[in-house]
Amino acid sequence: MSDQAAADPMVRRILITNDDGVAAPGLKILVDIANRLAEEVWIVAPEHDRSGAGQSISLHDPLRVYQHGERHFAVSGTPADCVLYALAEWFGETPPDLVLSGINAGANIGDSVQYSGTVGAVLSAEHLGIPAIALSQSFVNREQIDWAPVTELGEAAIRALWPSAKDDKCCWNVNFPACAASDITTMEYASQSAGSIARPQLLPGQDSRGLSYWWLGFDRNTEHQVPDDSDVAVLRRRGVAASPLRGEHRMPGDGASIALRKT
Repeated sequence: MSDQAAADPMVRRILITNDDGVAAPGLKILVDIANRLAEEVWIVAPEHDRSGAGQSISLHDPLRVYQHGERHFAVSGTPADCVLYALAEWFGETPPDLVLSGINAGANIGDSVQYSGTVGAVLSAEHLGIPAIALSQSFVNREQIDWAPVTELGEAAIRALWPSAKDDKCCWNVNFPACAASDITTMEYASQSAGSIARPQLLPGQDSRGLSYWWLGFDRNTEHQVPDDSDVAVLRRRGVAASPLRGEHRMPGDGASIALRKT
């Protein structure tokens, strides 16, 4: 896989990962965006879907790595494994300027953030002092995801958050609403909401040998009340929600919102 030269590079080198796997459509969109931001783009993503992995790392299994192209690799482990493996194997004393994770199929907001492998990857980078941004696209129907909002506005969102990510060593969790891209004009600072998970849920079954198994999930409160500045509220009013994952960092400008489209 060869890079396209960035017409207006923001940084020299970007490392990309995700939790949906190396073949996920959101990863390709993020690579296209990154090629407009950096002189050099690396893709190191999980071999398979590792949604829900959080910040977990593989302590009990070895990692296997498969090359898909120039600076393009799949790793048998988690998103956090991908970041740590890449830093140890290829970057040494010259880490990437920015780590991008995503683009996740589905929002990473509220109570879900702590379980997200997309978010876990950027937190792993942040622990090592590397600026990082997670990106996720909300949807109504998983079979018909409209990627237009993040495709059209993802680059502008990353460029807007880069000064804070770089100077404050802050990592960001950015979610794009499920609406027409033309309806979105701003990115808003958003706090992480709570209360969407009511309780854990188990869906029982039996395999071909008659042995029991359970699928773990959650019962959710889809209509719960949230503050106006929360990630859920921002998405409901068709804004892009940007939440700091460490500390109380604010966005550039007035600290509350930033325009993503030129007027």
